[in-house]
Amino acid sequence: MPARIVSMKRMPVLIAVLLLVLSCQKELSDEVTQTSLTIISDFHEKNRNDVQAFSVNPATAITITTNKGAKIYLPVNGFSTQDGRPVTGNVTVTVKEIYTPGEMILSNMPTIAGGRLLESAGEFEIKASQNKDPLKLSAGSFIKIDIPSKGVDMQGMQVFNGVADADGNVDWAVNTNPGNVVVRDSLLFSGSTLFADDINWLNCDKFINDPTVDFTAYPGNAPGDDSTNVFVHLTGRNTVVKMNWTRGLNYFRTDKLLAVPSTIVGISARNGRLFASVTTATIAQGSSITMNFLPYTEQQLKDRLSQLR
Repeated sequence: MPARIVSMKRMPVLIAVLLLVLSCQKELSDEVTQTSLTIISDFHEKNRNDVQAFSVNPATAITITTNKGAKIYLPVNGFSTQDGRPVTGNVTVTVKEIYTPGEMILSNMPTIAGGRLLESAGEFEIKASQNKDPLKLSAGSFIKIDIPSKGVDMQGMQVFNGVADADGNVDWAVNTNPGNVVVRDSLLFSGSTLFADDINWLNCDKFINDPTVDFTAYPGNAPGDDSTNVFVHLTGRNTVVKMNWTRGLNYFRTDKLLAVPSTIVGISARNGRLFASVTTATIAQGSSITMNFLPYTEQQLKDRLSQLR
């Protein structure tokens, strides 16, 4: 009887410990007071690489050097209005530059062209405007970009243009117009130059023609399916694939991966709070994982993604 009395006295303590453990497991459903992140699109929009703005006079040749070392050469009198009229006076040019797998994930900018895998040496969004009216390159004009070396094999790179849908998702398409080329530097091929007759989204890319496999990621304890994005980085390649949510079947799936070691990154936001699942796995045909989401600060996630190579 004394032993049973002691056990009963300990019950409140045991219950408290059990509740603490369960509260940790239910972390993802806790109400929080932060309101900085409400849906996952807010997170990606907030974390797109900073836009750099330049005021230039297109009457003369202009070279812009970006924060990450790209050199952008603007043609003389190279801009016109959307209906083709020449432009005089100062023009505002804005630039976004995305190079690494981590930046691609943060910016929601995967490397896919019409369902085919790509490897990127740099993604750029270049816009020109005058008095807030968008401009385009004049007919026959080309923009030139010296792309800083990021350790990517430049053999076979081509010029791709990006088309954004209503939700901001960008699909890439090869620009087959004459003169749209990527030229490798003859000095140890340490850098490359891209020539393009269109601006907005540009990508220096090449197709990956290796056989692809099917892969599934189950959401596990994801805070919410409608506020979760899942990306896969192929180790050793500057390639990021975004997985598709299969509504009704409750999993993320893609058939655009290689059978190689990879990192699967799930990002979710709920009630103003950020969660992520970062898992390494060797992808195989028909393989799958179940994601485990944990609380992250934005900086913690950025630091983790910056390690992807």
